[in-house]
Amino acid sequence: MRKKERFIPVQIDADICMRCERCLKACKNKAIVFDRGIRKVDYDKCKSCLVCVQVCPRNAIVVTSVESEQVLTIKIDHDKCTLCEECLSDYCPHDLFYKDKIKLGEKEIEIIKFKYNEVGRCRGCLKCQAQCPENAILPVIFNS
Repeated sequence: MRKKERFIPVQIDADICMRCERCLKACKNKAIVFDRGIRKVDYDKCKSCLVCVQVCPRNAIVVTSVESEQVLTIKIDHDKCTLCEECLSDYCPHDLFYKDKIKLGEKEIEIIKFKYNEVGRCRGCLKCQAQCPENAILPVIFNS
């Protein structure tokens, strides 16, 4: 029997998202929530209907095909992150982390980001999580 491919929304491009919450309102399974202006997906509730993708006026939601035990994305807890740059070193063999500047009110601050558009290159070694001295790196893994 052939296994059905599953597509799910994994990340949102915060630079593109206008926080209209159309995805939240369109989700019949209540899998999408906004926490302090950041869209989050509860993957236990998500049924891969992709309605959120269809209603997004900016195409800000990135979708991927997933298999069981696959890393969907890597989240960084910016409250814990001290910008030590350990994740920017050799711990990620695919160079999936980078430092960026974002505007926070009137200030511009530096943060570490994960290249979520390239999550398919992640092989799930989770060295980044193991080596982070502040436990700020949080992998999101799909379990079917």
